[in-house]
Amino acid sequence: MPTAKRYRDILLDEDATASAVFEAAKRVLGPSFAAWEPETIWMDLEDAGIDLGLENRDKLLACTTLLATRSFYWDAAVFENTSMAFNDIPSAPDALQEASPGEMSWAVFEASYFLQREFQAEGSFDYEPAKYAAVSLFRSGFLVAPEMLAFAQEELDRLNQGHRDLKPKVEQRWSKLDKAKLTELQLDEAPSDIQIGYLAAVHLYVEERARRLKREIAALG
Repeated sequence: MPTAKRYRDILLDEDATASAVFEAAKRVLGPSFAAWEPETIWMDLEDAGIDLGLENRDKLLACTTLLATRSFYWDAAVFENTSMAFNDIPSAPDALQEASPGEMSWAVFEASYFLQREFQAEGSFDYEPAKYAAVSLFRSGFLVAPEMLAFAQEELDRLNQGHRDLKPKVEQRWSKLDKAKLTELQLDEAPSDIQIGYLAAVHLYVEERARRLKREIAALG
């Protein structure tokens, strides 16, 4: 496949991962594009015959913001918007949006991957994203935060004070599970099984998107 077509295909694919969209844009526009104004980016891509959709515009803006400020790690609004963008969900300023545990977990994973790929240091999560993540986890029924959201566990514990006996059992069982065999799990309606099911679903979601990310970056050459 011609190289230019590979970049175009990624940029026009609304399901492409944010890291791949950013990398494709870099190949088309040059490495300095991340410092440009958004309208300049859109116009230069249009000049290259690429009319970027809303989802991928949000992904590029999330990536450039992450590079410029690291506010993803301390501002709840940026954390939410980045989580939405990294999960192919277009921004909706007039609608109430709340990232799910799986979406937040993927955003944390990809933010780490993206910054490492760009030779930039990660941040440390502050109170606002931790509180935001904890509330979403609580509303989704989690007692134990998925690995990527461990920074929210203390806040989640405060919300789940009535389940202190179950949490350590879930943690112990989860730590011993073979994560390569999660699709083979046999679970019932027992409280601990329900919690394991929640964690397994998030783990598998992140794994699935990580495989896609790997394929897309490899396809860019």
